[in-house]
Amino acid sequence: MRDSGSPDVGRFAFKKVASMQGAFKTPTLRDIALTAPYMHNGCYVTLEEVVEHYVRGGDVKDHLSPDIRPLDLSAQEKSDLVAFMRSL
Repeated sequence: MRDSGSPDVGRFAFKKVASMQGAFKTPTLRDIALTAPYMHNGCYVTLEEVVEHYVRGGDVKDHLSPDIRPLDLSAQEKSDLVAFMRSL
C-alpha cells in the first residue's frame, strides 16, 4: 500500500499525457476472489467493499473517469455480483 502522503499519479508516471493522470491498468477478473487486497492501492480487503465503492460512484473525484457513476443496485444485486466474481 502506498504512503497516503505521496499521490499516485497512475500511468502518468510512465506516459506523460494528461489523460494518464490517475489511470491504472485493469487486471483480469479471473481468480479475483484470491487476489485481495483490491484497487490500485490495496484499500479494500473484500469484494463487497469494492462493490460498495462503485455503488457510491467512487470516492476520490480527482482524475475520476466521467464514465464512473453511482450504481443503483439492490442488496440482492450486490450479493449476486459478488457471487459472480467469486465464480470466475
